[in-house]
Amino acid sequence: MKLKNGNIFIRDLVFDDLKALKEIRDYSLEYLDTQISYTYEETCDWFYKINPKWFIIEVKEKIAGYIRTSDYDQTNKSFYVGLDLYPNFQGYGYAFQSYQMFLDRMKIQGYFTSYLKVQISNYKAYNLYRKLEFLPIGIIPNAVIKKDKRVDSVIMYKPL
Repeated sequence: MKLKNGNIFIRDLVFDDLKALKEIRDYSLEYLDTQISYTYEETCDWFYKINPKWFIIEVKEKIAGYIRTSDYDQTNKSFYVGLDLYPNFQGYGYAFQSYQMFLDRMKIQGYFTSYLKVQISNYKAYNLYRKLEFLPIGIIPNAVIKKDKRVDSVIMYKPL
């Protein structure tokens, strides 16, 4: 996949992106379901074993973040999506624009629904998803174990 709109370019994740992917993931750990920091070698092994459908977001020809997808359901034409950015690329609308570009392309490819999970305490992300017209459909109690507590997650969906 290759998408371009202004300064934002979205493309397939390749092996050479794994160092940046690991750095971005480490910055985002507190907001992820699995809060484990993997080594670079483990990241490489994951890439070769899973061959994920993930995508790199570039802004002005610099890696800004990535889009992660999973659980593609070909029968119901749905999938899970998430996005993480380097902190210095946050707050400029890049996540909003990247999601819009990506979800528009998935609609063109025949998908009907996108799902995601967000920690109930991650207000910035939750507000972004509402702005993107994701709708909350349920709560997963105690979904994420943080240092000394459990945090609920909200399941959201967006008809494409």
